[in-house]
Amino acid sequence: MTPLTLLLLWLLLLAVAAHTLRRLPWLAGLMVAGGLGLLAWQLAAAGDLSSWFGRSVEVEGVSALLGYSFQFTGNARGAFFLFLVWGILFAGVGGLAGADRVLYPALPLILAALLLALSARPLLWAPLWLLVAALLMAFPAQGASPRLARPALRTLTAPTLAMPFFLFAAWVLDQPLLAGEDPALTQAAWRALVIGVGLLLTPAPLHGWITALGDHAPPFAAALLVGLWQAAAYLFIRQVLFLYPALADYADPARWLLWLAVVQMGWAGVFGLGSQRLRQFWGYLLLWEYGAFLLFWGLSGEFGTPSLVWLLLARPLILVLIAAGLHTLGQRFGEQATLDEMAGAAERLPLATISVVAGSLFLLGWPLGALAPIRLTTLRLAEATYSGFFLAAMLSLLLLILALARAVHALTRAPTDPQLQREPAWQGWLLWPLLLAGLLLSLNPILLEPLSLRLTAWLTQL
Repeated sequence: MTPLTLLLLWLLLLAVAAHTLRRLPWLAGLMVAGGLGLLAWQLAAAGDLSSWFGRSVEVEGVSALLGYSFQFTGNARGAFFLFLVWGILFAGVGGLAGADRVLYPALPLILAALLLALSARPLLWAPLWLLVAALLMAFPAQGASPRLARPALRTLTAPTLAMPFFLFAAWVLDQPLLAGEDPALTQAAWRALVIGVGLLLTPAPLHGWITALGDHAPPFAAALLVGLWQAAAYLFIRQVLFLYPALADYADPARWLLWLAVVQMGWAGVFGLGSQRLRQFWGYLLLWEYGAFLLFWGLSGEFGTPSLVWLLLARPLILVLIAAGLHTLGQRFGEQATLDEMAGAAERLPLATISVVAGSLFLLGWPLGALAPIRLTTLRLAEATYSGFFLAAMLSLLLLILALARAVHALTRAPTDPQLQREPAWQGWLLWPLLLAGLLLSLNPILLEPLSLRLTAWLTQL
């Protein structure tokens, strides 16, 4: 039995158990978090993976599924460990906060699809499993209560459009004799590969799935799905660039990544300033953060891999903090409440309000926030290399800070509903540790460095 087979079986059992416990969502969330934590511990402690839970496995073995071959390489190991960190945080905190129950059985299945995507052939079968993962993401995006289907449907747009381009590129590039006989066909394959990679990064106007998730999907699902998709797309594209280095010669990623980034950040800043609802602002904040990641990737290149991995490890802590606050505010005011209707939130729901405001500042790069070192490095690199991109990034940041100030002004107004209940006392035990963890990471970012360096070493084993 191979490690990949064991992982898939374990994830399937977790999904079945979580579905069985759907009437007790808090228990399902904690069980999924515990099961994923056990996998993360085994991945970190197994060394060469020759023994799992006392059972010998074929480390170099190739798994067969539906007639296709998959191999659990070091790259897949590092990527899956990163996904497990996200899953543990969101399942655990979501279970304690009472998040939507659809998230828990879907989460192990999404992780299984992403694991297969990063263990398969990069251009032939990996896009198919990314599409399967996007299809599974539609379920927590829709949630258990009736809501607009827009976010669930839009999650399928990018992988569906990108898949034909990847398949065509794989068909040509995997046949060297055919490619050598027809140079025009080879050029078309590289062009298709560039288009597929670009579509997978959801440029404007395909970015609408991010804002739709933030506006209409449950907060925990929105943050988790956007973060997981960006991490999976980054790791998949990084794998493609390593296996097909000529792609960088055909279209330099350092240029088009920067353009994708500033367009998304600028779009988020302009439209985020006009947000009339807190959840609408949340969607544009997710879009801005998505673009900020692309900006740092384009500026740092492969030399910035340890910092990018560090960012992917620290970011779920901030996103889950904002999601917990938004979840509480949504329970009191309704998911689609306007900013004017949320007057009194700071007085009656202080912890939830602090979580949303502080988490937003952390995400934007507030000096005492966990992501401040990465944000400062991004702006310095942009200023030193491309002043135009630096100005665009600073303008988008300023616009979102103004949008956040509008939201804070609305939340701190006197309450208009005297019947508005206060938040439960136990919530402080959930939110304060997340706030303190963010402050601790900002004061001592080196805390995550050993783990990020280990993950970087795994990710280089293609």
